Amino acid sequence: MDVSEAIYNRRSVRKFEDRQVPREDLEQLINYARLAPSGMNKQPLEFVAVDDPKTERELFDYTSWAGAVDWSPAPDERPRAYIAILINPEVDPATEEHDAGLASANICLGAVEKGLGSCILGALEREPIKDLLDIPDHLVLDLVIGLGYPDQEIEVESESDRIDYWWDDDGTFHVPKKPVKKIMHLNGWSN
Repeated sequence: MDVSEAIYNRRSVRKFEDRQVPREDLEQLINYARLAPSGMNKQPLEFVAVDDPKTERELFDYTSWAGAVDWSPAPDERPRAYIAILINPEVDPATEEHDAGLASANICLGAVEKGLGSCILGALEREPIKDLLDIPDHLVLDLVIGLGYPDQEIEVESESDRIDYWWDDDGTFHVPKKPVKKIMHLNGWSN
């Protein structure tokens, strides 16, 4: 799979098969994350991989899903693994939120290569998650990425003026994206 294919196929998956994610895949995804750029090469990120069924079920309860459609996956449709992205402020990070974003992009693109779907979660109950995962107090929980084998069709809508995603009557999940011609300005804003 080439990079453009991974980019075009990477969508935020919200409905997964009830199938375990191999631990070696989680390790490889964290390896991809550690190779992402880091401001001043401070490398402030640490990661917690979750694949224990009991812990993954508990973790789900502290996340929010698909807010634009007021929907939450059933227990057998939920992610079967997670990667929590943590920021260590003790290393005096230069661009920690950018670093987390770049690392999460690497995780999500790597997931596509492995046949996995992903969803980056920022709407979290952070303190309960930190307690559940026994994360030290000094670390900041920035994002959690839900992972699993996709169990939904997703279609990108490129010519839509709407931004809210939706399900159609056939169960296809539609994700509108602004067309390039509406967001690209060449050699200055007015061009």
